[in-house]
Amino acid sequence: GKKTDLEAAKSIRTYLKNFLMSPEGVFYTSQDADIVQGEHSDAYFQLSDKGRRKLGVPIIDKHNYARENGWAIEAMCVYAAASGDATAIDDAKSAAEWIIKNRSIDGGGFRHDATDPAGPYLGDTLSMARAFLALHQVTGDRRWLALAEKSADFMTQFKDKEAGYVTAKVNDDQFASIPQRDENIALARFSNLLSKYTGKPAHRAMADHAMKFLSPPEQAERNPAGVLLALDELKNDPPHVTVVGSKKDKAAQDLFRTAAGTGVSGYRRVEWWDPSEGAPVNSDVTYPELDKPASFVCANGACSLPFFDSKTLKKKISESVGG
Repeated sequence: GKKTDLEAAKSIRTYLKNFLMSPEGVFYTSQDADIVQGEHSDAYFQLSDKGRRKLGVPIIDKHNYARENGWAIEAMCVYAAASGDATAIDDAKSAAEWIIKNRSIDGGGFRHDATDPAGPYLGDTLSMARAFLALHQVTGDRRWLALAEKSADFMTQFKDKEAGYVTAKVNDDQFASIPQRDENIALARFSNLLSKYTGKPAHRAMADHAMKFLSPPEQAERNPAGVLLALDELKNDPPHVTVVGSKKDKAAQDLFRTAAGTGVSGYRRVEWWDPSEGAPVNSDVTYPELDKPASFVCANGACSLPFFDSKTLKKKISESVGG
């Protein structure tokens, strides 16, 4: 909750917007550190923004990779939830739509670049799958959840017979691909959280198979923090908040913005059930029929009494997640 942290995030978001977002709304890959390639530019970065721009801007790599855009989209969603800046969601959607149009592979996967001489690679689809789930968390739009599911289905082809998921799909004449530790941590955390949204055992099974690779000491000791985070999430249900009401209703919109922006954490289940869309995606909780929009804080298959205003909802969420 520190203001200085939010200001730092805002500064990074501004940099991404001003320097690494293309006119088409997709993110470029990177920017060189030096104004003259190969020549250390510490003096350049001591200048003000105006002074740096006068000398020029370091070269930007204008490739549009699926993996890097997935990272940026997810980050924009986290920032939007924490800051209330809806324009970051717009930027995330713009990048997602461009990647869907220009990097999709049949079946829910994604190429790395416009053409890939090898692959496909697990990292590109995994990154976009996480981005789709993040977009669902901050919009309540079922389309993004469906896309996350489709990407999860595509990633089953990377499953190693013994344990974990390999980093690339290879042909018979190529070297065998092996599981990569950090990718399997990210996949375990993603697929476990996806299972909370969908209620589908197959998604939890993906997480368990990734953990089978990560659990031996020789893997866990190389990134103990990441493995422990994954284990903790697999053992515990995420904080769960549901808003019930029409997505056209302003009161429901206010409640959902509060739900999405309070107690910000990657491991959370934030849902918006509009009865006009049919039954909830995961019907593990039954909600009462009410004559106005309401919100519920849920745990262990049961929910609180309904909360009808954002102030009370924010307080109850904070209490439920320990601050």
